[in-house]
Amino acid sequence: MAKTYPRLNDLDEPVFDKPVIEIAAEVPPGGALAVKSAKEYHSDRQRAWYWAVAVKALVDIGYSQGEADMILKATCGSTLLKKEALYIGRDADNKPITATRLSIVGVGKRNMSKFIDNIIAASITNEWFIQPPEIRE
Repeated sequence: MAKTYPRLNDLDEPVFDKPVIEIAAEVPPGGALAVKSAKEYHSDRQRAWYWAVAVKALVDIGYSQGEADMILKATCGSTLLKKEALYIGRDADNKPITATRLSIVGVGKRNMSKFIDNIIAASITNEWFIQPPEIRE
């Protein structure tokens, strides 16, 4: 079994102004660097915004985290997000019972951007007061 280590430090911004050797010198013993493409970085930031801003805004007005997640995915992303079939069990006739869950993991940048646009639009009409993501130049 592979050994895992706790994450000690994250850089929230990409680093372009330092040589990789200088960045590696700052890594503590036993640490590692995660190198992400621009697309992976962008997708990670979109998912982080979803949980930290969109879901939290609904939690702040009284929904549980699970309810907020389900409401946003069902109302704003049912055609954009990945669908996962979950096996629940078998019924009295021994037929499998499944449920479909919407997931943001593995969703492409374009569909995630459309999902965020739908959340902002729904926020305006439903008065959820969700702040749009920052746009960085």
